[in-house]
This record gives sequence, structure tokens and C-alpha cells, in this order.
Amino acid sequence: MALKNWSLASVAANTLTDLISPTASKEIAIVGLIICNDESTNTAAVAVTLTSSGNTKGVVWKGSLVAGESVHIDTKLFIAASATPDKVRVLSDQANVSFIASGDES
Repeated sequence: MALKNWSLASVAANTLTDLISPTASKEIAIVGLIICNDESTNTAAVAVTLTSSGNTKGVVWKGSLVAGESVHIDTKLFIAASATPDKVRVLSDQANVSFIASGDES
């Protein structure tokens, strides 16, 4: 297993954004997720979801982060190889929020 990172340095506010969009032939194991609110004053409402064909299958994490706060999550999330693979998507009401997911792709 070789550690791989998927990251977003920032997102557009109130816009659903793909953090992990696997290749159809690859299996993904996500073992950790870091979310940082890089805002200097605003609290960010954040959601990380697992989706399939645009439908939410589950919520990985949902909560609020005050300015400068981060959260580290032990996820143990697996995405099977598929012609239409699931995706990990993020949503924040603030733009200066960053995301890093760590895991393996094989």
C-alpha cells in the first residue's frame, strides 16, 4: 500500500465539489481526512458526502469549523471499482476551506 493524497486547496462557497472522483478500474481506500477552515474570521459549515450517480449514499462528516480550526477524521472508507464509481464530494459555505484525503488507489 502506497499512501496517496487527494487535496483541494480551497473551494467555491456553496458549490458541491469532487474531492475524489475515481477512475472506473481503480479501487480506493480512504483512511484519513483533514478539513481546515482557513478563513480569518468566518465560521464554515462543511459537509463531506459519499455519492453515487449524484445521489447521496452517506455523510462522511458534517459540522462547523470556526476560523482557523481544523478536524482530522479516521474514515476507513472504501470505493469499489465500477463503471460509475462513487465519489467523495465536499460542500462549504465559505471559500477558504481546504481538504486532504489520504489512502490507497489500486
